[in-house]
Amino acid sequence: MADRTVPYWTIRHVEIKEAVPGQTFTVFMLENDSEDARYFDLQRMLEEPGPQEIDLELDSYCIVSESEGVDYGGLAEVTMLPGRLALQFRPAAVEELDLPSAEIILGIDPGIDVQELWAGMQKVLTYGNHLKVPAMRFM
Repeated sequence: MADRTVPYWTIRHVEIKEAVPGQTFTVFMLENDSEDARYFDLQRMLEEPGPQEIDLELDSYCIVSESEGVDYGGLAEVTMLPGRLALQFRPAAVEELDLPSAEIILGIDPGIDVQELWAGMQKVLTYGNHLKVPAMRFM
Protein backbone atom coordinates (compact mmCIF):
# COMPACT_ATOMS: atom_id res chain seq x y z
CA MET A 1 0.00 0.00 0.00
CA ALA A 2 1.23 3.47 -0.85
CA ASP A 3 2.00 6.03 1.84
CA ARG A 4 -1.29 7.92 2.10
CA THR A 5 0.48 11.05 3.36
CA VAL A 6 2.58 11.55 0.20
CA PRO A 7 0.63 12.11 -3.02
CA TYR A 8 1.81 10.73 -6.36
CA TRP A 9 0.68 14.08 -7.80
CA THR A 10 -1.84 16.79 -6.87
CA ILE A 11 -5.13 17.48 -8.64
CA ARG A 12 -5.05 21.19 -9.49
CA HIS A 13 -7.67 21.30 -12.24
CA VAL A 14 -10.93 19.37 -12.68
CA GLU A 15 -13.47 19.35 -15.49
CA ILE A 16 -16.76 17.57 -14.85
CA LYS A 17 -19.09 17.70 -17.83
CA GLU A 18 -20.58 16.05 -20.88
CA ALA A 19 -17.45 15.69 -23.00
CA VAL A 20 -19.48 14.82 -26.10
CA PRO A 21 -22.94 16.34 -25.57
CA GLY A 22 -25.60 13.65 -25.43
CA GLN A 23 -23.03 10.83 -25.58
CA THR A 24 -20.30 10.86 -22.89
CA PHE A 25 -19.77 12.26 -19.41
CA THR A 26 -16.28 12.83 -18.02
CA VAL A 27 -14.41 13.66 -14.83
CA PHE A 28 -11.02 14.98 -15.96
CA MET A 29 -8.43 15.42 -13.18
CA LEU A 30 -5.23 17.21 -14.19
CA GLU A 31 -1.96 17.88 -12.38
CA ASN A 32 -1.28 21.23 -14.09
CA ASP A 33 -1.53 22.90 -17.48
CA SER A 34 1.83 21.79 -18.90
CA GLU A 35 2.01 19.52 -21.95
CA ASP A 36 3.49 16.65 -19.93
CA ALA A 37 1.04 16.94 -17.00
CA ARG A 38 -0.26 13.77 -15.44
CA TYR A 39 -4.00 13.16 -15.53
CA PHE A 40 -6.84 10.70 -15.19
CA ASP A 41 -9.89 11.05 -17.40
CA LEU A 42 -12.80 8.97 -16.10
CA GLN A 43 -15.50 8.56 -18.73
CA ARG A 44 -18.87 6.91 -19.19
CA MET A 45 -21.47 6.75 -21.91
CA LEU A 46 -24.78 8.44 -21.15
CA GLU A 47 -26.77 5.50 -22.54
CA GLU A 48 -26.65 2.08 -20.91
CA PRO A 49 -24.31 -0.42 -22.57
CA GLY A 50 -25.74 -2.44 -25.43
CA PRO A 51 -25.10 -6.07 -26.45
CA GLN A 52 -22.01 -5.17 -28.50
CA GLU A 53 -20.38 -3.28 -25.59
CA ILE A 54 -21.18 -6.19 -23.27
CA ASP A 55 -19.69 -8.75 -25.71
CA LEU A 56 -16.51 -6.66 -26.10
CA GLU A 57 -16.30 -6.03 -22.32
CA LEU A 58 -16.60 -2.28 -22.92
CA ASP A 59 -19.67 -2.19 -20.69
CA SER A 60 -18.34 -0.03 -17.87
CA TYR A 61 -16.63 3.31 -17.25
CA CYS A 62 -13.27 3.86 -18.85
CA ILE A 63 -10.07 5.36 -17.48
CA VAL A 64 -7.58 7.21 -19.68
CA SER A 65 -4.17 8.37 -18.45
CA GLU A 66 -1.35 10.55 -19.77
CA SER A 67 0.46 7.39 -20.90
CA GLU A 68 -2.35 7.08 -23.47
CA GLY A 69 -3.44 3.92 -21.71
CA VAL A 70 -7.13 3.06 -21.64
CA ASP A 71 -8.82 0.60 -19.29
CA TYR A 72 -12.47 -0.32 -18.72
CA GLY A 73 -13.67 -0.87 -15.15
CA GLY A 74 -10.16 -0.84 -13.72
CA LEU A 75 -10.77 0.60 -10.26
CA ALA A 76 -11.31 -1.75 -7.32
CA GLU A 77 -11.67 0.95 -4.65
CA VAL A 78 -11.89 4.75 -4.41
CA THR A 79 -11.52 6.57 -1.10
CA MET A 80 -11.86 10.32 -0.60
CA LEU A 81 -9.72 11.32 2.38
CA PRO A 82 -9.16 14.84 3.73
CA GLY A 83 -7.05 16.49 1.01
CA ARG A 84 -6.39 13.17 -0.76
CA LEU A 85 -7.98 10.80 -3.25
CA ALA A 86 -6.88 7.16 -2.96
CA LEU A 87 -7.36 5.07 -6.10
CA GLN A 88 -6.89 1.29 -5.89
CA PHE A 89 -6.50 -0.16 -9.39
CA ARG A 90 -7.10 -3.73 -10.54
CA PRO A 91 -3.90 -5.49 -11.79
CA ALA A 92 -4.82 -5.30 -15.50
CA ALA A 93 -5.43 -1.54 -15.18
CA VAL A 94 -2.01 -0.99 -13.59
CA GLU A 95 -0.43 -2.49 -16.70
CA GLU A 96 -2.75 -0.82 -19.25
CA LEU A 97 -2.35 2.62 -17.68
CA ASP A 98 1.40 2.20 -17.04
CA LEU A 99 1.05 3.01 -13.34
CA PRO A 100 3.88 2.71 -10.79
CA SER A 101 1.68 0.75 -8.34
CA ALA A 102 -1.85 -0.51 -7.79
CA GLU A 103 -2.59 2.22 -5.27
CA ILE A 104 -2.26 5.82 -6.40
CA ILE A 105 -2.71 8.65 -3.91
CA LEU A 106 -3.55 12.03 -5.41
CA GLY A 107 -3.39 15.25 -3.45
CA ILE A 108 -6.32 17.63 -3.88
CA ASP A 109 -5.60 21.34 -4.25
CA PRO A 110 -7.63 23.44 -1.75
CA GLY A 111 -9.34 25.22 -4.67
CA ILE A 112 -10.99 21.99 -5.88
CA ASP A 113 -14.66 21.49 -4.94
CA VAL A 114 -14.38 18.05 -3.30
CA GLN A 115 -18.16 17.51 -3.14
CA GLU A 116 -18.52 18.21 -6.88
CA LEU A 117 -15.55 15.93 -7.66
CA TRP A 118 -17.05 13.12 -5.56
CA ALA A 119 -20.50 13.49 -7.15
CA GLY A 120 -18.97 13.38 -10.64
CA MET A 121 -16.91 10.32 -9.78
CA GLN A 122 -20.00 8.55 -8.43
CA LYS A 123 -21.85 9.30 -11.67
CA VAL A 124 -19.03 7.85 -13.78
CA LEU A 125 -17.86 4.92 -11.66
CA THR A 126 -21.30 3.41 -11.02
CA TYR A 127 -22.01 3.10 -14.75
CA GLY A 128 -22.47 -0.22 -16.52
CA ASN A 129 -21.28 -3.63 -15.39
CA HIS A 130 -22.02 -3.83 -11.66
CA LEU A 131 -19.10 -6.26 -11.20
CA LYS A 132 -16.68 -3.47 -12.16
CA VAL A 133 -18.12 -0.77 -9.90
CA PRO A 134 -15.45 0.05 -7.29
CA ALA A 135 -16.03 0.22 -3.56
CA MET A 136 -16.42 3.95 -2.84
CA ARG A 137 -15.86 5.66 0.50
CA PHE A 138 -15.91 9.32 1.48
CA MET A 139 -14.07 9.83 4.77
